[in-house]
Order: sequence, then structure tokens, then C-alpha cells
Amino acid sequence: MRGNSRHRNTHGPDIIPYARPPWFIQRNKYKVPSRQQLVAQFSKLIRPLIMIRVASLILLLGCTLVAAQCPNVHIFGARETTAAPGYGTAASVVSSIISAFPGATGEVINYPACGGQASCGDVSYASSAVQGVAAVANQVNSFNSQCPNTVLVLVGYSQGGQIMDDAYCGGGDTNEGLSSTAIPISAAAQKKIAAAIFMGDPRHIPGLSYNVGSCQASGFAPRPAGFQCPFASNIQSYCDATDPYCCNGSNAATHQGYAVEYGSVALTFVKNKVNALLSGGSAPPTTTITTGGSAPTGGGGGGGGGGTVAHWGQCGGQGWTGGTVCQAPFTCQAANAFVSIIFRLSRAPVLIQPYSTANVCEEIIAASPNLGLSVVESVLCFL
Repeated sequence: MRGNSRHRNTHGPDIIPYARPPWFIQRNKYKVPSRQQLVAQFSKLIRPLIMIRVASLILLLGCTLVAAQCPNVHIFGARETTAAPGYGTAASVVSSIISAFPGATGEVINYPACGGQASCGDVSYASSAVQGVAAVANQVNSFNSQCPNTVLVLVGYSQGGQIMDDAYCGGGDTNEGLSSTAIPISAAAQKKIAAAIFMGDPRHIPGLSYNVGSCQASGFAPRPAGFQCPFASNIQSYCDATDPYCCNGSNAATHQGYAVEYGSVALTFVKNKVNALLSGGSAPPTTTITTGGSAPTGGGGGGGGGGTVAHWGQCGGQGWTGGTVCQAPFTCQAANAFVSIIFRLSRAPVLIQPYSTANVCEEIIAASPNLGLSVVESVLCFL
């Protein structure tokens, strides 16, 4: 034993090697994970679920707020002479209409609203009115070209009513030097205007079917005798006898009181007209997606194979083979390339967000490639 250094024990007598227990051998063989490793593995498994929740919140709080570019209803408002930029005295009327239709939006007509006063740039009344008519036409036509399915409402007060009147009804305005008698609002936009409210309109003449109020005379810039607006059934024009601008009275305070006096009447009229157009009316039931792919036309959305589709259900889009008829009063629409964000958690995608537009949500998807998110073109059931 001494001659063999391989077996030499320099620390004392020979010791029989200790037999390691099976569990020790298994630990070495299979590398039982430590506490830290277990936590790391658990985190790896749970992180996608947490991220899904976070992504859901991002989609709900982010995409919804900045997406849906085309509202169901959009209101244009034009202020009176010398009023500060905004809706002027018609503000309460515009606000009540917006409040009556969830998601509705409003837009101020940008024009001088002047009558030669220094406070509004010394622009003459005639020039201001002509510019105003052009502004109404340009803004309405531009919006309609971007959101062709949105129902429109016009609200004008005093000079604002005059420019709305001239733009919507045509006929020219020789009082202000507007020689063209054509209606400057496009034919497509005309079909989407559900209602027009004129308050204290100087173009007032007696005998028109849409007149509301006690005035039986003409304003200072009257329509010619016998004039008829082609959209008379969509209009209400408010004017009382003591008004010196839309009638021949002498009480200027009357001219400023129509929003209070007739505000609720105007709202009821607008609601009836808008709801009629939203429910069918002249609104086309078909829409084509313009962002690529194909979109079936017709009503509804939602599930596979057929049947009526509920509100916000899918009713068309690229590759859609499900139902195409919406439950009343909803219609199948795809304005401004609405898209759906879906989670592919199973073989069947789950629709979780029908309001978003791709440009916003694609950034979220690109930043989270492991979430299984995707954007698809869709056509949905909504008003």
C-alpha cells in the first residue's frame, strides 16, 4: 500500500467512501431548480398573462380614446356677428345636440362673423357673409368626404343662420353680392344633413313651411318672394315679430333670446330628424373598405354563418363569412377603415375592441410581438 501513492492516505487511517443517498444523486443528475430559478420560471409563465391584461387596458384606454375618427353625428355651428370665435349664442343648442347623441362631435364654422366693426377686422357684412357661405360648404364637404356615413346637423345664429341658409338652400344672395344660385354643399353631403336650425336668420320671409315664431314680415336680407328651399322638411327657422334683424321689430333683446326660447324645441326637432336618418332614411346600407382587401355589403355583423348581429358585432370585412344583417336600428358600416383588435388565445379569435384604428394599435402590436395581437379589417354594426 505504501508503494502506491494513488492509495496513500496522508490524513489518517483508510476510510471507506461515504455512500451518497439516492436523493443526492438525483439532485445532481436532474438539477433540481433553486428558489430563484422557480420564481424566474413562474414569472416567465405568468408574464404573458399580465401583459395581456396590460395590453387590454392600453387598448381600452388608449385606442378607444384616439381611434374612432368618424362619429355617428357631427354638428356644424356658426356664430352671430361680432361674437367671439366659437358657436356664439348658439353654443347651448349645439351642446344639447351633442349631448343627445353619445359620441357626437361639433365643429365651428371659421368665418369673420363681422359687420364692419374694428373688433372683427373691419370686414364688411357682405364680405363676411360670402366668406361664411364658402366656409360652410368647404367644411361640410371636407368632413363628408372623410366620414361619408356620418349624419350632419347645421346650426346657425343670425349671420351664422344666413350663411347656413345660403349654403344649404342655394339660390344666391344678391343682398351680399353672392351671385351663384347653386347649392355649394355637395350632393353627397346634402344626403347626410338630417337637420338645419336657423335662429334669427336675416333671410327670413313669411310663408315658408319651416318658419317657427311670430314674425310675419321679412328680415333685412330677405329671400325673394316665392323662394322654396329644396330641403324645407329638414329645417326650422326661428324668428319673432319684435326682432329687428330677422323681422321688422325694434327689440334687439328678442334677437338674442332664441337659444333659450326655442332651444328645447330645436333639440326635439333635431333628434327626430337625426334618429330617422340613423335608422334608415336615405343613409346607404352598404359600405366599402378602402384600405385593402374586400368587404361585403349589406347589414349586420357578428357571428358565423348568418342571423342578425348585435350592436358592435362584426358584419363584414376581409375574409368575413359570418352574419351580414344587423339588429335594428343598427346598420353595417365600415367608415374610415374601422378595425378590430383580436387576441388569438384560441383557434377562434376573440373580438375585444371594435373602436380602434390601425395606426395607433399597430404600434402596440409591434411593441409586444409575443402577445399574439393582430389587426384585421372589419365592418361593424353601429348607428
